[in-house]
Amino acid sequence: MRVRNVVSRVCLALVVVAWLAGCAKTNLTNLWRNPEAPAPLGNFLVVSLERDPVLERQWEDAITAEFQANGALARPAYSLFPASLPDSQQLAVVMHRDNYDGVVVTHRLLPTQTGASNSDYAKTGPSGVNDYWRSWYHTHYMAATQFVPPKEGDARFQIDVVGSGGRLAWTGSTTPINPKDEEKVRVDVCGQLVSELARQGIIATRK
Repeated sequence: MRVRNVVSRVCLALVVVAWLAGCAKTNLTNLWRNPEAPAPLGNFLVVSLERDPVLERQWEDAITAEFQANGALARPAYSLFPASLPDSQQLAVVMHRDNYDGVVVTHRLLPTQTGASNSDYAKTGPSGVNDYWRSWYHTHYMAATQFVPPKEGDARFQIDVVGSGGRLAWTGSTTPINPKDEEKVRVDVCGQLVSELARQGIIATRK
């Protein structure tokens, strides 16, 4: 009887652990997945719209490494555009020329941009999702290159995944994070990003 009770408790504990793992949610917020997103993407160009070249390379390298560790091809944009941030036309040309089927774009959010604070997916898509380069990216690019440089300290970041033809496939935001904290960027942003994209079928990962 005592052995049976022990076995029952062990089984119950395993069930609870499995249930908690299945219910675990990402720390990413303001999530949306395009219901018409293309088949899993496997070759990415990674763009970080950071005016500081050190931070630009840090973010692009961290995301690129996480994609590669999970079996997807990825390349940091600074390796193609070392002198300045690429504009939308340059990215569209390179994407077509080098056969990238996806582009990951990160940029800072203004302190006034809050949005949802949970990790539930929005049912209604944002405007401009079918013309990302001329709408969303142009706005983000201008903010990164023309406006007042961001203040030091924690900030929230938006991450967009764009498929061929300039159609937004997925978007989400981070919780406040110090962009210079390489470890937190790698674990709390890049690791969770790739895991969530794989869970949503946006990227093809190693089996």
